[in-house]
Amino acid sequence: MNYDVIVIGGGPAGSETARLIAEKGYKVLVAEEHRKIGEPIQCAGLISLRTLQTAVMPVGIIINQINGAFVHSPGGEVLTIRDQGGYAFVIDRSEFDRKLSERAQCAGAEILTGIRASIGEFFSGGASVKLKSRGGESIAKTRLLIGADGSKSHVARRINAPQAEDVIRMYAAEVELKCLEKDMVHIFLGREIAPGWFGWVIPVDEKYARVGIGVSGKGKHPISYFNRIVETYPGIFKGMKIVRATGGVVPIGLLPRMYGERTLLVGDAACQTKPISGGGLYLGLLGAEICAKVATKALSKGNLSPEFLSEYQWLWEREMADEIQIALRHRNIFLTMSDKEMDQLIRFFSHPLWQSVISRYGDVDYPSRLAGKLSFARPWAEKFFMAGFKKILNYCSAARA
Repeated sequence: MNYDVIVIGGGPAGSETARLIAEKGYKVLVAEEHRKIGEPIQCAGLISLRTLQTAVMPVGIIINQINGAFVHSPGGEVLTIRDQGGYAFVIDRSEFDRKLSERAQCAGAEILTGIRASIGEFFSGGASVKLKSRGGESIAKTRLLIGADGSKSHVARRINAPQAEDVIRMYAAEVELKCLEKDMVHIFLGREIAPGWFGWVIPVDEKYARVGIGVSGKGKHPISYFNRIVETYPGIFKGMKIVRATGGVVPIGLLPRMYGERTLLVGDAACQTKPISGGGLYLGLLGAEICAKVATKALSKGNLSPEFLSEYQWLWEREMADEIQIALRHRNIFLTMSDKEMDQLIRFFSHPLWQSVISRYGDVDYPSRLAGKLSFARPWAEKFFMAGFKKILNYCSAARA
């Protein structure tokens, strides 16, 4: 079997990349290890309107509209943010993935599920890929290989791509839970609650929610922090019953190289995630567009060298490097904050003036836009917290993410 492109990984970024390349008339194969596209679910499924529009998804995929958030500090302070215009949307994530996969098929891409793909040899005309399933093994050849195989990407390792700056380990669950305000998410901060990250409750409707926790670095299993957050907030989690649990990891950072010999990386494999929230759908779709653009150009010119494919890196960094680096700086400051400083941050921004600014300018896809507006808080903030507040203020753009 010979292909122009083999995409390893049939998630959103992989499917969208495959669709865009197949539409140009190239022979494309998507090899997905899971038997069903969109399962298991390893995403909270909370997205922005921008992401919904970028993916050209029908409104029927929306399960719930979120209009704000309760941000809980370690000491019990609560920042309430409301925006009736639609803070974000809870979607049917499995259906989201399936629709993208179906579009790739309609464009001419071949989709194989239940396939474990391993890279063989690179040669002058392309690369070989071993495709293993319950039915046996086969060898396929491709001119170009695209790794969309997630945070533990085998393709990335094969081309010795740099590792992510950090990896967030997560434990999450779909639960039965009474949601008194189904349009409001809960976000939990604290070194003892979620070291280096945060916990969340995302209502699906009045009776169901998606609950999870993320932790940075090595240490206890995330499930121990999940249990702790449930014990710490009994009023919120009263009567909760786990329907289905899942887990996963999210890479954080800006990879200095997302390409190699006849190879490109996209999605989580390319670390195309938000450093503050961990969300990868919007950046993954954006990455797919750029990846497909460079891939089709390289295929048309018959030049699949690392030097030619490096244009992908340049285009990605031109589009997103500033935003990601700003978010990384905010995150690094967040990692130095004590629980007391988090309490001060939440208390200060609970003032109606700053709540209004956050609601008006907050953007979960581009948090730097909010950071610029909140910089006006500095003269008054320093009167309250003096020098110690400077590092809190630098992280303020994450208040809504």
